[in-house]
Amino acid sequence: MFSNRMFALRWALGVGGFALALTACGGLAAPEPTQAPVLVTIFAPSPTDTPPSTFTAAVPTDTPEPRAAGPVGDVAPAPLVLDAEANPFTGLRPQDPAALQRRPLLIKVANTAVVRPQSGLGSADVVVEHLSEGGITRFTALYLTNAPEKVGSVRSCRLIDIELPQMFDAALVCSGTSPGVKPLIRRSWAHQNNLTMISDFGPFECPTCPMFRTRDRQAPHNLFANTLNAWRELDKRGKNTPSTFRGWSFTEAPSKGKPTTRVEVAYASGTVSWSYDPSNGVWTRALGKEVQVDALNRQPIVAANVVVLYAHHQVTDIQEDVTGARSIQIQIWGEGPLRVFRDGVEIGGRWVRDPTRVGGFEFRESSGARIPLKPGATWIEVVPITGEVPVNTR
Repeated sequence: MFSNRMFALRWALGVGGFALALTACGGLAAPEPTQAPVLVTIFAPSPTDTPPSTFTAAVPTDTPEPRAAGPVGDVAPAPLVLDAEANPFTGLRPQDPAALQRRPLLIKVANTAVVRPQSGLGSADVVVEHLSEGGITRFTALYLTNAPEKVGSVRSCRLIDIELPQMFDAALVCSGTSPGVKPLIRRSWAHQNNLTMISDFGPFECPTCPMFRTRDRQAPHNLFANTLNAWRELDKRGKNTPSTFRGWSFTEAPSKGKPTTRVEVAYASGTVSWSYDPSNGVWTRALGKEVQVDALNRQPIVAANVVVLYAHHQVTDIQEDVTGARSIQIQIWGEGPLRVFRDGVEIGGRWVRDPTRVGGFEFRESSGARIPLKPGATWIEVVPITGEVPVNTR
């Protein structure tokens, strides 16, 4: 079971909530406290190394389990061979090779009915969809070689955005954070000088600003990001440097897999479906019965790869808004079950992330070999390991 692979948590009472220090099972040395993932919980911890029962739920029966024993990443993955001139997030060569020398941007995008269709999602190299408070989902979209001048609408960061910039070695762009999240970001990034956040509320119709507001909708849904201006802002800060991320490999065709033509992820706010189009070799996204499009060109949102990533979700004591909604911590460190969908097949395995290493985030088979992605965009659907968000395939 996955519980046999989890980190042991040493619980200690902290200021403004319960701060947790992480120690690893097996051979991975525990990171320094300032580098460890920062955890927060709403219940009183007990002086024990055993996590509470909420962390030990069974993995869904249709989900591939990780190995039952051994330290994180103890099986050496197959050699990683990459095209030095390719985007490390897509495996594709950009029209402008100079684009590889800039820093990837992770832009926080809302996903409620009032903001759909969103702008710029069809141009993202990677999109991570995750649960936010209230059962809705939110996106973190990564851009490196494509440069849309309008992405959004942009909203505030969540706890998962502490981890994603470290996983992809990218800069974070959002409208800010709640008072409870900001100090945790600062603490977690304290010894990682490359990590930086661009956040502001944006002036109206500003052609030179990283973020701007439009007059065609009400706040807070009228905030958008301009990727070119965001990179110029990183230039000013001396932070516009290439990502060290090299965790994924790419192949044109899979060597194996279970035939699959449809993936459904039943989030509480609506079922997301991905349908495989064999004529174009991509997956098309829909919410309910409606195909989702990019507002910039009205074209359907498609992906070469759809990844379902299972991770522990913990409701915290951090209040995100005036309604009292509590933030969710999604624990993407160590390893967990994974399902990769590409070329009309499913490949099972696990994700592996060393939280002490920036850019360390891999997809592996149980043998340790890397699961190759199809060149192109990847959408990652993050779901609780408890199975409370059903994932159906056919």
